[in-house]
Amino acid sequence: MIKNLIIFILLLPVLSQGAMATLGQETDDGTINKGFRIPESTIEKDFTLMSLDLEEVYLSRYILKKNFKVSKIEAHEIAQQVIKISACFKVDPWILAALIQKESSFKKDAVSATNAAGLTQFTSSGFKEVNDQLGLRGSAGANEQTTLYFSSAIRRCVNESWVDLWNRLSVPETDLLFYSSAKELVKKDLELAITYGAILLKTYVAAIDVKMQRLETPISLSETYYQALQVYNGEPGDAKVKYAKNIFLNLENMYPRKVKFSFSNAP
Repeated sequence: MIKNLIIFILLLPVLSQGAMATLGQETDDGTINKGFRIPESTIEKDFTLMSLDLEEVYLSRYILKKNFKVSKIEAHEIAQQVIKISACFKVDPWILAALIQKESSFKKDAVSATNAAGLTQFTSSGFKEVNDQLGLRGSAGANEQTTLYFSSAIRRCVNESWVDLWNRLSVPETDLLFYSSAKELVKKDLELAITYGAILLKTYVAAIDVKMQRLETPISLSETYYQALQVYNGEPGDAKVKYAKNIFLNLENMYPRKVKFSFSNAP
């Protein structure tokens, strides 16, 4: 555990506080620029963790069991979108479903005490990071190849008629109303909420994978997710660690076979 914490400290030199953190790329002079620069070879990786496929009927029933206030129609739609979108971006569907359970209990219009919104609980920092990866700021926000990968994947296997978030809103990103408007939209649109959550998760998993390669410190894929989930949460101190543990505990309870991760209940 101590070794993992040391690795995590090395990995995350800068974290912004909030429901989610936005990391940056470290430059030669040691400063941090907002927006990840992830190599094309890494962003295209398949980060599927669990061996069993997640089926729509199974997940839909699980959602209804965990939150009786969710309608059968919504449970089916959430399950369908989680499976479709996770396959599109090559993130693990069990992890994504467990994350949504932790973030919102599968309630699409959930709002937290910190004003994070929707199924995947987005804040302005989360929107900014995903918008960067989708090309809002061009090369200032992300590698061109990464932007092309995400933009092409969305239109190929999520929605061929996809319209970028900033083109759905009547105010520019520089307007104070932009992010409040985005939160209202993500509370209503399951596809948008899950897509943005999956892209943010893939970005953080890929960024940690790159960092571990640079440090020449190989870690398991489950550990990569464990650290990425802490970044996704972004809260200070032990809160983000507890958050990641709880998601893996959700995964253990959701998975049809007995599975146990060493850090799901580690002190």
